[in-house]
Amino acid sequence: MKDVIVIGGGPSGLAAASSLAEKGYNVAIIERKEELGGILDQCIHDGFGTKIFRKALSGPEFVDHYIDKINKLGVDVYLESFVKTIDVEGDLKKVICISPKDVNKLETRALIFAVGCREKTPFEIKVGGTRPAGVYTAGMVQRLINIYGILPGKNVLLVGGGDVGMIVARHLYLEGVESILVVYPEDFFVGLPRNVQQCILDFNIPYRPRTIVKEIVGKKRVEGAMLTKVDKNWNPIPGTEEFYKCDSIIFSVGLVPYTGKLEEINAKIDPKTRGPEVNEFFETSVPGIFAVGNLVQIFDYVDDAVESALISAEGVEKYLAKVPKRTTPIKINPGNNVLSVIPQRIEWEDNKDIISFFRPAITIKNAILELTNEKNEVLKTFRRPFVRPSTLERIKISRKVVLSSKEVFLNVRESS
Repeated sequence: MKDVIVIGGGPSGLAAASSLAEKGYNVAIIERKEELGGILDQCIHDGFGTKIFRKALSGPEFVDHYIDKINKLGVDVYLESFVKTIDVEGDLKKVICISPKDVNKLETRALIFAVGCREKTPFEIKVGGTRPAGVYTAGMVQRLINIYGILPGKNVLLVGGGDVGMIVARHLYLEGVESILVVYPEDFFVGLPRNVQQCILDFNIPYRPRTIVKEIVGKKRVEGAMLTKVDKNWNPIPGTEEFYKCDSIIFSVGLVPYTGKLEEINAKIDPKTRGPEVNEFFETSVPGIFAVGNLVQIFDYVDDAVESALISAEGVEKYLAKVPKRTTPIKINPGNNVLSVIPQRIEWEDNKDIISFFRPAITIKNAILELTNEKNEVLKTFRRPFVRPSTLERIKISRKVVLSSKEVFLNVRESS
């Protein structure tokens, strides 16, 4: 019997497990890959840890900090293990996981899901054409280059204007590809401004906004792609089709949380984040089941994802200690000009401030963030010099501000 089982051995899972193990809880980690570290194993660029460690680390350096902790604390680790079933029987959670060596049947009092997300495929964004060799996702390319030392091609078309796409474009440039073009349907790149500057502009990498791949061309191997311009609603503009010759096409077109196992145990899923609904300590709608990191919300910074894991560790402590909850939870809703917000509810009896993450729907200078109640009364305001959809915002809310409300709304507007 374990106190806590963490499913997922990436940075968020490692942070949650090490935090709880340091406090004396009996913790185990289940990881489907052959090593701990998650996606950061293949992210050799720096920029990780600037908030937590106050210095820029590479992905492997960042996770090594937590892996060392896990090893020193003696946390049980099940590698190459796939979670087959989870049964919730009151306060008891039964987990069956399968590995090439054996089948393990584990029991625990609390579960933390830290399984992250997956990349969207070309077929999910309805790209036509054939299915030749040479079509990749950005994460696949990172693994090919950084883990196996394989360059995916010499003449590359990269589809997507987000952070991962820009980082991979820079990496391919530095590895010596002969040509690279980045295309995306938005007006400008949708990733962090620092990545636009450091990954694209600093290296003069060619890019085309308002452009999509209409069709992949090639039989055995990619020969090129049919590109087309799109309007502001991303509808193709007739007569703008153009053949672009390349031998590889890399897609970096969004991420989807791995919610399958949570849906099997009837955890509520937020259609806006596409991850599970959570309370202020990242507990899902199923008592004793927590979710952290990119499974809950696609974070821009790994430091923020890890913060969610550390907060969840506090929640696990409260759950195991049977700290009482409110009779009626307080709902937190995305309001005007806000795409999504976490947590979605407040329900613990606690005095700690609430850490909330939200994604703005529009770009605004001199932004006012307003927290209002069901009567449209302003409870609290925050100011930001600039907000944009590409940057996930973080605010700290005093719990006493919202305790008298049934539900609250987070709104964004321009300063008058």
